[in-house]
Amino acid sequence: MYKKLIALLLSILFLTTPLFAEAKLSYEPYGEEEFPIWTMELRRAECIFFGSMVITYPIASLVYGLLADNGIISSPAEGVNRVLQNAAIASALSFTITTADYVIGKKQSNDKK
Repeated sequence: MYKKLIALLLSILFLTTPLFAEAKLSYEPYGEEEFPIWTMELRRAECIFFGSMVITYPIASLVYGLLADNGIISSPAEGVNRVLQNAAIASALSFTITTADYVIGKKQSNDKK
């Protein structure tokens, strides 16, 4: 009995909530002073880091596999450790790309001044 009553109350609550919500009919872009500069730079770095992981992970996996198969480096026995090593290498490469973008952006902004 109580479970049915609680389920009924929750369904009424979840179904009627959108009726009382205010809909914003027009899009307002963010203002110039709405966020601090460092948050925009952090967001750009995050997008570049995770966006470059799509490229760096397959490259790191391919290069690591080739080096391990040819006996140049030792390969871990467990598959999980190999995946973690590939992820660490790809993260380091993505971090390098992100840092390079940050340095290039600072250099270009200093040259404009």
